[in-house]
Amino acid sequence: MWWPKVVGVVAAAIVGIGVLEASEGKWVLATDVQKYYRCLPYEWYLVTNIDGVFDAKRGELVQFRAPAEVERITQAYSVIKIVAGVPGDRWAIRNDELYINGEPWGSLHLLQSIGKARGSLDGSGVIPEGHVYVLGTNPSSYDSRYWGPLPNRYIEGKAHVIY
Repeated sequence: MWWPKVVGVVAAAIVGIGVLEASEGKWVLATDVQKYYRCLPYEWYLVTNIDGVFDAKRGELVQFRAPAEVERITQAYSVIKIVAGVPGDRWAIRNDELYINGEPWGSLHLLQSIGKARGSLDGSGVIPEGHVYVLGTNPSSYDSRYWGPLPNRYIEGKAHVIY
């Protein structure tokens, strides 16, 4: 039966709304728009909208407006992912494996699907100021592994899991 799930989500949202409204300002209820290739293990979020500068921290979930090259693949305008790297962090892709600050973060499983050859994205760099490295938890997530650091100007808000 579907209605207990909806009642639970609405109840959680009402409680969360009070907390977020008191602590962080504007919010919106969001869902994972990538239903078939969900990149995070959650479905519903409360997203705190940001006004102006947002200093994302490693491990936070953020909702962002997809840059054109991302929207073309995901067919989604707004996406929620984990901040895996922040300014000053070093990233490297070696043999189609991503490392952030020397720690492994997963393989590049989508290379063939997006028309890229194995090893074609190998390289390294430092995440610049005003950017973050965002990742999904699913190996099929189309994320910074494929298109690089995300400029902060695309971040719409911080996402809080409710279901």
